[in-house]
Amino acid sequence: MTPKKPERQSGSHRLRLHIRESLLRRIIDGKLEAGEALNESRLATQLKVSRTPLREALLQLEREGFVRSDQRRGFSVEPLSARDVREIYPIMWTLEGLAVRSSWVCIHLLAPELARINSEFARSRDAQQAIAIDSRWHEVLTSQSNNHRLHAIISGLRLSIRRYESLYMGNTQLIPESVARHNAIIRAIRQNDVEGALRSLQDNWRFTLEVLIRKMGEE
Repeated sequence: MTPKKPERQSGSHRLRLHIRESLLRRIIDGKLEAGEALNESRLATQLKVSRTPLREALLQLEREGFVRSDQRRGFSVEPLSARDVREIYPIMWTLEGLAVRSSWVCIHLLAPELARINSEFARSRDAQQAIAIDSRWHEVLTSQSNNHRLHAIISGLRLSIRRYESLYMGNTQLIPESVARHNAIIRAIRQNDVEGALRSLQDNWRFTLEVLIRKMGEE
């Protein structure tokens, strides 16, 4: 009996991860909208799972900030908030800046690839395509850092802001502005201007922050 116990735990763990990933994808893609109440019975039926692993996955998503719970109303998708934007975006530009600074000695090698991706970004015509390309651009920018913990934190934060990026990219007229800000970073890299690159990187994230705050009706 003892050797089989870890197998059951491992299977349960994999199931919980699968449910979490399925729910997270629906939240990020907007199929489960911000503030929407989550009907556990319906979700269990749709995902073909029992309520217990579903609830465990929802509790995990609550700890990660994607879901909230109320004793009377149950689970719901965490609403978008200006506070989240103000808190997360400065962390993003700080951590990406750390990754860039720590890999500056070889980051010039990335300039051609960054320019190619940015050209592709300029041609994007819908929000989801733009988000995917923009994310790839930032991933390449920070890819030369050897700090694996830093990469993991940045990846988690990038997932956290995906819904906000959808709100930003929903206005495709903003894409040329983001492209121009990426180009400013690339120019600084080619000129071996680390401080200029970091300022431009911060300006890029700050512009998005300010647009989102205005979209949410705040100054």
